[in-house]
Amino acid sequence: MDYDPGAAATPVPKHGTSTPGSNLEKRIQNIQDQATSIWDKLKRNPHDRTITATAESMIVALEQLAFTISKGKHMTVSDAALDDIGTRLWNETTILIREDPEKIDKTSVCTVRCAACFLIDCAEKLAKMNSNEFRIFKCYLKALKMCLDHEEGILATKLVDKLSKLYDALLKKELPRSASDQRTFVLVSVEYYLWRVAHAWRQENTALMDLMYSKLAPHLSSVNIPSRKLESFVDMFYQIGTDFLRKKYYENADKWLGLGKDLFRHTDSDGDLSETTIELKFNVMRNQIRGLYNTGRVEDIAKAKDLLRDMEDEFPSTIWLLLLKFDVAKNDKTGSPDAMLDIIMQMIFLGNLTAVSFKIILNTIQGLLNQNPVLACKALDYLLTKKLALVDQQDWLQDAFVLRVTALSKDTSMQQKDSINALNVLFAAMEKLISEPISAKAVIGAQTILWRIGESYFASEKYDASLEWFRLGLHPIFYNSGEVNRAKILRKVMLCEFNLQNYDAVAGTYREMPVASQESAFTQYILYITALATFDNTLAQNCLQKIFTSPTADARMMSACAMEAQERDNKPITLTAMKFIVQKLQNKDSGSLRQEIHVPALLRCVIRLMVLEIEKTVPNKAASDIDQLCHYFENAYSLAKQLGSTPAVDSSFDANEFEWFARNAYNTALKGCKHWPPESTLRLSDCSLKFIALYHEKIDKSDAQAMDIILWQRITAVFLSSSAAIYLARLKEHIAEQRELFQMARRHVRTFRQARVEYFEFISGRPEIKDNIEARQHDLQAKFAAMLAFDFEAAANLEIWSELPSVTEEILKLKPELRIYESLVDVLLAASSPVDETLVVLQMILSATLLDQDNEIEKLSRWVRCLVAVSLPRRQDVTEQIVNQLLVKLGDFKERYPQEETHWLSTTCWNYGVDLYCTNNIAGCKRWCEIAISLAGFVNETMEYQMQQNYLRICNTDNPDVL
Repeated sequence: MDYDPGAAATPVPKHGTSTPGSNLEKRIQNIQDQATSIWDKLKRNPHDRTITATAESMIVALEQLAFTISKGKHMTVSDAALDDIGTRLWNETTILIREDPEKIDKTSVCTVRCAACFLIDCAEKLAKMNSNEFRIFKCYLKALKMCLDHEEGILATKLVDKLSKLYDALLKKELPRSASDQRTFVLVSVEYYLWRVAHAWRQENTALMDLMYSKLAPHLSSVNIPSRKLESFVDMFYQIGTDFLRKKYYENADKWLGLGKDLFRHTDSDGDLSETTIELKFNVMRNQIRGLYNTGRVEDIAKAKDLLRDMEDEFPSTIWLLLLKFDVAKNDKTGSPDAMLDIIMQMIFLGNLTAVSFKIILNTIQGLLNQNPVLACKALDYLLTKKLALVDQQDWLQDAFVLRVTALSKDTSMQQKDSINALNVLFAAMEKLISEPISAKAVIGAQTILWRIGESYFASEKYDASLEWFRLGLHPIFYNSGEVNRAKILRKVMLCEFNLQNYDAVAGTYREMPVASQESAFTQYILYITALATFDNTLAQNCLQKIFTSPTADARMMSACAMEAQERDNKPITLTAMKFIVQKLQNKDSGSLRQEIHVPALLRCVIRLMVLEIEKTVPNKAASDIDQLCHYFENAYSLAKQLGSTPAVDSSFDANEFEWFARNAYNTALKGCKHWPPESTLRLSDCSLKFIALYHEKIDKSDAQAMDIILWQRITAVFLSSSAAIYLARLKEHIAEQRELFQMARRHVRTFRQARVEYFEFISGRPEIKDNIEARQHDLQAKFAAMLAFDFEAAANLEIWSELPSVTEEILKLKPELRIYESLVDVLLAASSPVDETLVVLQMILSATLLDQDNEIEKLSRWVRCLVAVSLPRRQDVTEQIVNQLLVKLGDFKERYPQEETHWLSTTCWNYGVDLYCTNNIAGCKRWCEIAISLAGFVNETMEYQMQQNYLRICNTDNPDVL
């Protein structure tokens, strides 16, 4: 079926000689049209993706046509067109395979070739001619071989079915054959059964493989295989055996590889084999030996050794044969490392090195290294000095050098010091051998080995040994290691020196580093712990600054900085480190950091340490620290809100954390209110209120004790905030700031009112809460009175005069201490309040305070003078009312009421009566003079007598001389 140019040029007839109009003719014509279309596409574009589908469709049509022909109900048809187009398709696929075997679509070509076979077969059956059956059989056989080579299983199965029927038909024919024809038929039979074996192997059907080989064997014994076919046959056995070897079916591998080797006994080549065939035989025997060794049976190992001896006799000593001998020696339990070394030496002696042979030698030395590092070192030394030193192959030299370093590192027979010395000697020798710097790849390989050994010593806390191994990685021979790798090794050196407490050496190693590596976070961390060990807080502060501004610093390193300082009881540095962590937490992209650090615990530690540091400092010099403390409490609240509002983050702030921050913010504010700036007290108490609100949301409302605590905390915190706001407002000179603080104070008062009501409602419904109830109620009433006084002061300063009487009335209901009234009077008199409101408030206060004999009479007397002075010119009724109340109580006050105040009141009232007399208001004059005489009676008798005499003169004379 070779390519026929004449056939390819023959025009394709449009139709054959079949009867026009018949169904058979139409089917044949359709098949012919499809074949012609395929042939055209192969000519124009062999990569056309529709070729495969068209060929498959044509095969189906041909199978149906063959079934119709097999019924024998058609007339004899001589359709040379089908045979012609089939031949042309076959030849075209042959051309494509020969011209461009790599780029062609294998599936497409296999399908077209199968279709060509079917076309030729159908053409023969239509003509009812059986003379070309043997030709068709060989055609199918070649197509099967191609499908097997390209793993086209479905097509191969179709072809096997056809071949089986054709072979049976050929066997049934009792035709006389010449010796030459008989030999050809046997060779074809061998090929047929061999491809049947291969087909069964592709289907993983070992039973069928054995069956087909049993039919193949008799034919092999009766014929010599031509050398041109021998390679193809052996290659198939090689593929089968190698596949079993790969799948670890070692017995099957031995069997089929052995059968492949035996084929060489059935050839007519007389030992004249091609190089590829000899190489194939070598590979067959090599894989068979491997399979035999892997079975582990004694008899198989002995058989493998015999095969190896046969190979030594048959094949020249090559690198591949020596490699096989090495593998056998390595797997031989009775063998010795010396035998392996001997084989490696033979490899080195074999001849000039090539890239392949060098790689094989290194691999075999690596195999010896795993068993005996000392012998591996010997082989490498010989390779380096006797071979590689004579060739200009720097890459090979460097690869051997890396392996030599590995061998030395694994040589456990040497002391650690001897290994170090041996490596230094090797490095010095290598510097003389190389003509250019060692490549980065080789440097990294060698340094990695040294690094692992140094790490193992470091993990075992053998820092002296670890230091020496890491120092080896800094040898000048590793010039191309790069700054990053060099810095990495130097950092390890610094750690070793630190653990050996050689702190001066740490600083020296640090100076050896490139500048960029000095600034890295890990380098600064090592320098930081060294600074802690040497009590150099300035250096430690600088290192912390660089660590926390580095983008590579993670949560573990930040936490380690704080823990290292804490372990050394260095509170200032511990506090600084924690402050940096908190600062990092405030960044928007700190999500991962927040998940790795327990944020509340960190903030608690910072706050505790800051309080301790502030307490050690003179108050007037701790203003900035106090401000930072307030800032951290506020940050804690912000982070608590932020983490709590993010469902994806498992917030570490729970009810206990909220309670801690609320309690400590309040206690810190209370503790510092005497010496700290009032702004800090206000900030801390407000922060406590915010945490109380968060705590209230988390707490179990059915827990009476917890609810009692939180409600009372809220009351005390509000009271402190309001007090701080009022105090701070009094200090402010700027009106706007002052008004803002007074408004804040009034808001706190409203909050206190609500909290007071809630607390009373809570304790009234909790009879189980009895501890300190009376004391709490008394304290709450006193606080409420003070809060109302703050509200009064804020309203007065905000000039909300209309609310002053109502606030005063609310205060009077509480019957507070006199100091509350005193504060109201002071505020009222200091404010520019309208007279009416002033009179009302003063009257209310005096009316309430005069009723209590325990009050401080001197203060009341001054308030009476103020009220009289204000009210007498405008509201005489108010003055008269207050004076009458005073007259009633003067007898009770006895001598406690200041006489000068009584004298002033008496004189003031008398003079006002005289003023009324001058205006002809005789009735008013008499009333006020009588009040004055009554007051004079509490001063002395002389004054009372004089006033009485003057009063009589006023009553009896129209124009008296009034004193």
